[in-house]
Amino acid sequence: MSVCGKICHILRSETLLGVEWGFHSPSWNYNDFSFGVRGVVFEGKVTIRGKEFQDYYTIIMTNEFGEEVKRIHQVHETELVEILKANIDGSDSWKRIKELYYTPHVPLSVQ
Repeated sequence: MSVCGKICHILRSETLLGVEWGFHSPSWNYNDFSFGVRGVVFEGKVTIRGKEFQDYYTIIMTNEFGEEVKRIHQVHETELVEILKANIDGSDSWKRIKELYYTPHVPLSVQ
């Protein structure tokens, strides 16, 4: 399986990309997988780069101007989704958003 295929498999199995990260505009080649995100903490392009037959990746985050904002080396495939979540939406920001905006409506009592 190509590096890109492996990355896609990991991301698809672990998270709801469209909802949690505002996932859009995917592109790939043999060793890279890139996509745009509209997260709580980060908005821009994420590129995940790897080498065939290795389980470690480099995550490169660039802003809307194409400037590199962050580069994270030696990310093991078992940690990939958690590290992406922490850097795109913050560690528990999606949970906080749900608590703020999706709490059950409690009607006010009429006196």
